[in-house]
Amino acid sequence: MTECIAPVISENDIALQIDRILASRWFSRSERLCRFVRFSTTHALSHGADRLKEYLVGVEVFDRGPSYDPRIDPIVRVEARRLRAKLRAYYSSTGRDDQLRIEFPKGTYSPVFRFRRSQGIKLKSATNAAIAVLPFENLTTSAPNESFGGGLTEELIHHLAQVPGLQVVADRGGPRRGAAKWNLRGSIRDAHGSLRIIVQLIENSSGSYIWSETYQPAVADILSAQESIAGAIVARFQSTLELSRIATKAS
Repeated sequence: MTECIAPVISENDIALQIDRILASRWFSRSERLCRFVRFSTTHALSHGADRLKEYLVGVEVFDRGPSYDPRIDPIVRVEARRLRAKLRAYYSSTGRDDQLRIEFPKGTYSPVFRFRRSQGIKLKSATNAAIAVLPFENLTTSAPNESFGGGLTEELIHHLAQVPGLQVVADRGGPRRGAAKWNLRGSIRDAHGSLRIIVQLIENSSGSYIWSETYQPAVADILSAQESIAGAIVARFQSTLELSRIATKAS
């Protein structure tokens, strides 16, 4: 048997994965857990195998004072349990196709990074449905952001075009009712020096918003950021397809 050697996980890989996780619905509204993840990751990358102490997490993340006693105040242990539960929920749904997994083993507060070799995105048949991918709307005055949106649109089309039975329309003229079952639209905003990407899936027949997701990527590596966001969106859309199939069978 030939041994498979996992590629080296870079700090940029980790940063992109953290951005994807924290932008998900499981974490986006939980400021304390986002601080927990970022602080513990930074500590792990800068201190290596040094174990992150409960006291330090309480003081640096949860604003406990110097007199903080973990034996009396269980805030860190409670939040760590919530963090593990939300990570499990993320990786069983939105992040199920992510190659990089970030885990917090029970009894520790330091993350471990595990690479899962890609088997290719497991795309199920879309039963001849159609989706229109609309150009991302640049709500900033930055020309590079316009270029980023264009590249992200093309990356999305590339991934969605691989879904068997799914017709993908790169609709440059705006929404067209009846032309596709869904419209995928998005916008780019400036969030204090970083990008904030909002993506929405709309059902054409009713005009209803099926879901809306927010992403705030690190854009040091633009191509990786575009690919990471596109992968997360396609995984989210795959969940929509699965729910649509279940509803169709039940009716």
